[in-house]
Amino acid sequence: MSSITTILKKVLAESQELLYPSDLIEREPKPDLSFVFGRVKKIYTVCGLRRIGKTYYLYQLRKNIINMKIPAERTFYINMEDERIPKNTEVLTKLIPTIREMLGFGEIFLFIDEIHYIPNWSSWARRIHDERKAHLFISGSTSRLSSENIPRELRGRSFTIRLFPLSFMDFLKFRSIKIDLKLVEWSEEKQALVKNLVLEYIKYGGLPEIVLVPKYKKIQLAQDYFRTIISRDIVEQFNVENRLALEDLLKLLVNSKVFSISKTYNVLKSLGHRIGKETVKRYIHYAKSIYFLDEVTIYSKTIKDQLMYPRKVYIADNIFITALAIKTDFGRLLENLLYIELKRRTYDNPLIRIHYWKNRTGAEVDFVVMLGTKPIKLIQTCWDPSDVDVRKREINALIRAGSELGIHEGIIVTYDYDGEEKRNGFKIRYIPIWKILLNITTLL
Repeated sequence: MSSITTILKKVLAESQELLYPSDLIEREPKPDLSFVFGRVKKIYTVCGLRRIGKTYYLYQLRKNIINMKIPAERTFYINMEDERIPKNTEVLTKLIPTIREMLGFGEIFLFIDEIHYIPNWSSWARRIHDERKAHLFISGSTSRLSSENIPRELRGRSFTIRLFPLSFMDFLKFRSIKIDLKLVEWSEEKQALVKNLVLEYIKYGGLPEIVLVPKYKKIQLAQDYFRTIISRDIVEQFNVENRLALEDLLKLLVNSKVFSISKTYNVLKSLGHRIGKETVKRYIHYAKSIYFLDEVTIYSKTIKDQLMYPRKVYIADNIFITALAIKTDFGRLLENLLYIELKRRTYDNPLIRIHYWKNRTGAEVDFVVMLGTKPIKLIQTCWDPSDVDVRKREINALIRAGSELGIHEGIIVTYDYDGEEKRNGFKIRYIPIWKILLNITTLL
């Protein structure tokens, strides 16, 4: 018996002893298992940032499978980050034969965590799927498992589940807090409770473990995550040599709402880093590919403008802004949170795209939501629009963008300001973020 087979048997046997954690809390999105039990079979891929909850989501899928009367002994879980498991293709080659030795005949439901650490994983997954040797559920901290970037071997064969930070509803569930949605709009006491919780959610984000730990531990834990993301998901995975430049680059982006390659390069150069513009581009691509950040380009009918103009940057979860930014800016945190929420709610619609709008005088709208090539929504974020000058600036930008794009209504998402007004036939809706997060008011 080879040493790899011995290791696999030990790891797989352990997975039978703990089918899923006793503290498992089920979260969104609700699993759609039609590609397991329907006529069309697909590989399930779960992707998202490190510590976003992929492992527990695989356990959630496993629990759901078992609850559908599949014998637990036919389900197996393995984490390829386990230090006992060699990071070579032979591990995958021997995996199914080893399970067969242990199980005998019968369907296999196989849950593999962080599969991207094993070379040639996509070719193996295709072979196992095409030969109907197992139902596969795989996860990874890389966009190569996403529907947009799935390896060619798996195109048409996979169903992607993208995990974002916990929604506010799941945040409440994880904290064992119940909100009566029928009363919250009319009870000042319940609204005060909700707003306090929303403030915590805005500041500390929705990474599951950070949601559950006391406040005094949240910042330190997020900083630990940041260092691990740099070392495990970027430096090791992409063989980055200049770790210090990478770390400073990511800190610069966390502290910036808008960036350009040239300005970022110049700042890094002024800090003493010997790094070229192409390397800056590459490092940003790495950070995007492991879901740490996302870019939003300017709205324009020409690709040239989208490529040339500065881009807005959004971070995977608000806790990284709170933990790494020089100062606390609730306006920035609100905008970042709203971007995450927009992505969460539109991810499954490939026709939805998000841009920002800006004209030559500097008027700016945070989000232009596109359906195909048609702009359908204009959305601003403003923490407190009660200031006359701030309010005027936000409204004027919406009106100008609406005039250019043929849209007659704009939304300003606030912390707690609620209302509606019209300016020269243009309608402005003020929506408190808590109403959006509780699904009391629709955003799209």
